[in-house]
Amino acid sequence: MAKKKYLITGGLGFIGSALANKLDGHVTVLSRSDERKDRLQRKDVKILIKDLNELSKDDVMDVDCIYHCVSTVHNYHVLSDPYIDTDTNIKGTIRLLELYKDALKKPRVIFPSTFFVYGNEYDRTGEPIDENSKTEPLGLYPATKLCAEHIVKLYSRLYNIPYTICRFTNVYGATESFDDPKKAWLNFFIMKAIKGEAANIYHGGNFWRDYIYVDDVVEALMFVEKLSPNDTFLIGYGQPVKFKDLIEYILEHTGNKIKVGVMDPPPFHQAVGIKNFVANTAKINALGWKAKISYQEGLQRIIDAYTSLSI
Repeated sequence: MAKKKYLITGGLGFIGSALANKLDGHVTVLSRSDERKDRLQRKDVKILIKDLNELSKDDVMDVDCIYHCVSTVHNYHVLSDPYIDTDTNIKGTIRLLELYKDALKKPRVIFPSTFFVYGNEYDRTGEPIDENSKTEPLGLYPATKLCAEHIVKLYSRLYNIPYTICRFTNVYGATESFDDPKKAWLNFFIMKAIKGEAANIYHGGNFWRDYIYVDDVVEALMFVEKLSPNDTFLIGYGQPVKFKDLIEYILEHTGNKIKVGVMDPPPFHQAVGIKNFVANTAKINALGWKAKISYQEGLQRIIDAYTSLSI
């Protein structure tokens, strides 16, 4: 049997590159630059250096499945250039789907979205969030991701492009950058602890989140490809953890008792950020998938990887 052909937009990013390393098939990754090609462990992955809005049909025809991973990743663009979110998450998604609306062969589109589309629904109701919970994004990033979800569904109805939407909780892992707290605060804090440098945390870490390790994310993305199309899943580890418990584990296992200060989030963060989030992942669990990597194991992987770096 011939192997499948995959296209991963944002394929040199944090999630996209991890997925490219695991997929069994012919993989093409789309990226604006080859700056992070060191994330790829395979030599047989084709790298297509183009902006999503520059794609042509000749570039991407004859693929079986598209993982549309290209995305902005935080709320802060609205302060400097809000069009980054709209151009990437909305216009980029439309551009991609337009290439396939008249194609004889319709690829499956798997779209990683975010738990941020729910806003503070958990704090409002006190009930774990599932796929049917009310969506009310608080920032431009999740608002554009939710808009992109609806665009994916629209093109499915109009042009029969099959899709799966995966709303992931907090994704973390060792290959994420450690120098940008806006993108990966947990990694940023781990590096601070390894270096013995003081750091501040919001609310004293007294809030609940669901953290899912990137390897579990990859397994979930490959799993949903096997399911019936045209569905949405909330995907996380499935057990909430207090943020201060993550901090305590990091401090204990880096061996550095750094000074950890407590601070209130700035007004902007308070306006667009989520405080507590508890996920109900029963829907995808019932179909046979469940995350395997505990927060302790995931944090230890990052600590081990960062400790081995020459800094």
